[in-house]
Amino acid sequence: MKNILNLFFLVLLFLPVAASAEIKEIICEGTYNMGDGETPSVAESRALLNAKRVAVEQAGTYVESYSKVKNLQLTEDEINVMASGIMEVTTIDKKRTVVGEGLHFWVKIKAMVNSDKMEDMSRKVKDKSIVADYKKIQAAYNKSQKDIEELKKELLMAKGDQKKEVERKIIDEEKLYQATEWIEKGQRSTHAFSERSDYIKAIEAFTSAIALDPTRCDAYTERSIDYQRIGELEKAKEDLDKSLTLKCTNEFRGGAYYYAYYSIGKDYFDKGKYFESIEPFNKAERFYGDWEVYQKSDPLYFWRGISYLRMRQFVQAIKDFNKALTIDPDNSSGNNQYIYDNLGLAHYNAGEKRAARADFQKACNLGLDNSCQRLKTIRWD
Repeated sequence: MKNILNLFFLVLLFLPVAASAEIKEIICEGTYNMGDGETPSVAESRALLNAKRVAVEQAGTYVESYSKVKNLQLTEDEINVMASGIMEVTTIDKKRTVVGEGLHFWVKIKAMVNSDKMEDMSRKVKDKSIVADYKKIQAAYNKSQKDIEELKKELLMAKGDQKKEVERKIIDEEKLYQATEWIEKGQRSTHAFSERSDYIKAIEAFTSAIALDPTRCDAYTERSIDYQRIGELEKAKEDLDKSLTLKCTNEFRGGAYYYAYYSIGKDYFDKGKYFESIEPFNKAERFYGDWEVYQKSDPLYFWRGISYLRMRQFVQAIKDFNKALTIDPDNSSGNNQYIYDNLGLAHYNAGEKRAARADFQKACNLGLDNSCQRLKTIRWD
């Protein structure tokens, strides 16, 4: 027994010791002066936003030094996104005091920065969409802060009906600010890249944003992506369609529309819902030229062609397969043998045996055994 115990402690001695995470605590304050027409809850939120921005600056310095040690090669924008993403913020104190005829809000927060989250977050920020989302949110906050200050100045000079009009604008501005808060919450849940529950939380946040601002393009487009992730394809398509009616293409670029509609179509296809896949594929085609990555490949026309083939709409299938071949005549994607094989099936079922045989021969020449077998087993007379 003694020898066994000695062996046990010897093993423990040589076990690797887990490096303890470094946790940095940042204490920051933020203030905001509420004017006439503003609500206390939003004013307090603006004070909290100011405190968080100070915390992000300080956390950014910590992230930057860490990134240099680890040679992470981060841009300034990526550092800011990382700093914001790894902070866990809690409010530790807040006060309201009367200043003149208004209220002064003061908020004190504690931001915990955990080094354990650094490397995971550094990989996420390489996704350009995350950085773009962060910058868009900060720009929206900046615009809101600027607009509300201008409205507060206008209100001081306004009288009678003009004053009521300015107060109405302040109410509308607060709704826009709150919508931005909900969109930021939704993006944080989406970017967690974790579980279905995160996407559901994101959908709920984007829905709250839309309730406050029904014209908010990014709320529709981002909710669409999350609906797709949980398999709610009809709702995903409806949100994309809605964003198009709002003319959101400047914010959600044409190439992104292509990929979003194409992905919905492909999800329908994978579920065996070929008829349902056609509409999103058709809408993706509208933006095909904007999606540079796919311009020299064939996914849209290939998969839509197979949908038509499975629906026995052979003429449409033949058109799509031929289109896919014209996009990639040199077979740079390595997929042309599959296109020729399916084109052969479409021609054969359409009664065009000579064309079908030529298609199977081309697929066989490109190394597809199935097509070689078809040439041997099909009766061509």
